Amino acid sequence: MRSLNDPAGIGDRLRVAAFAELQARDAFRWAADTLAGDSVVLRRAWEALARAEDRHLGWLLRRLDSLDLDVRGRPVSTDLYGALTASSTVTDFALLMASAEERGRVAGERFEARLRHVDPTTAQLFGQIAKEEAAHIRLAERLLGGDAAFFWDESDLV
Repeated sequence: MRSLNDPAGIGDRLRVAAFAELQARDAFRWAADTLAGDSVVLRRAWEALARAEDRHLGWLLRRLDSLDLDVRGRPVSTDLYGALTASSTVTDFALLMASAEERGRVAGERFEARLRHVDPTTAQLFGQIAKEEAAHIRLAERLLGGDAAFFWDESDLV
């Protein structure tokens, strides 16, 4: 990737993050349809997470547009969606997704810190997404805990 001191380098990070959000959104939808089974709670949680990822995707795409950067400017990997949708159990999917969300959180925090003085608007965007990814990870941890009395609402996602 190009330097964060260059608009093209900022575009690289926005583009990669946007495509990760798109893949996560689609994977959550896939999991809700494929893995949730009869669990209304699990299906609702994954559908809400898909909506959150879609919101992040919209933020990133709007930022690319405001910087007059083409989302198709460089190729990005499709590996995330393939890995997630290869999951055959709820636990496998949740573990893989939590790991991906953690990588996104760490990257978002790092980009927020590094961009703060170069591009405060993009820095703030990455920081907000990182904060929300941390909430997604906490939700996954609760789901993986197997608590039969698991309750949540969409405020858990922010």
